[in-house]
Amino acid sequence: MSTPARQPSKARSGRSAKPAEKVSDIARRRMERREASGRRSDVRWSEILDGSAAVFARRGYAQTTIEDIADEVGLNRATLYYYVGTKEELLVALLDGPIETLRTRLEEVAARPLSARDKLVAALREYSRTMAELPALFIFLSENVHRVMAGPEADRIRANADRYGRVLAGIITDGAAKGEFRSDIDAQTSVLGVLGMFNWMHRWFDPRGRKSLVDFGEDFIALALSALAPPSK
Repeated sequence: MSTPARQPSKARSGRSAKPAEKVSDIARRRMERREASGRRSDVRWSEILDGSAAVFARRGYAQTTIEDIADEVGLNRATLYYYVGTKEELLVALLDGPIETLRTRLEEVAARPLSARDKLVAALREYSRTMAELPALFIFLSENVHRVMAGPEADRIRANADRYGRVLAGIITDGAAKGEFRSDIDAQTSVLGVLGMFNWMHRWFDPRGRKSLVDFGEDFIALALSALAPPSK
């Protein structure tokens, strides 16, 4: 059994107690906000998330500091720390909802009474639509941010991403078994190839350009169907 740490005398601790109490109070209030079910609807919290997404996209996650985010939102660092402790926590908060939305929409498509080909088309259209609606997904795709994330929300993000890949592979496997897709390529490899096209749009897509994300998605769907088509008899 370990012995308790020696408590400082009142004479020695009088001055140092206040800063420690202040830090503890901030941490406590931050935890309360983190656990509060209404935090996502908080206007200031939404502003912080939007500002974080803008800075991450502009500077990259690795180069961004918590001070950059505070400047973007127009807060001093002390006020920002009331809401969030690290940029990692902001990253996780930004990605949790979008990744879950992506997975949920795919599972809804997979449950429809459609052919495997039609399911794949619908699934990839949902992927393009979700990327256009939730640009925070570009942060997830542009950097290996899964390596820095930790905690229950981060575990959920990884679980949703893994589940997405398995469901999409299931659609392709089913299509291969029914003769709708070629069967000589492993379904997981097909998933990597198909999603690779979509995921790399963040490298070159220009929102001011002639074509939208959805337009590019349609072109990539045509390429995916052509690549997966079974050999003609």
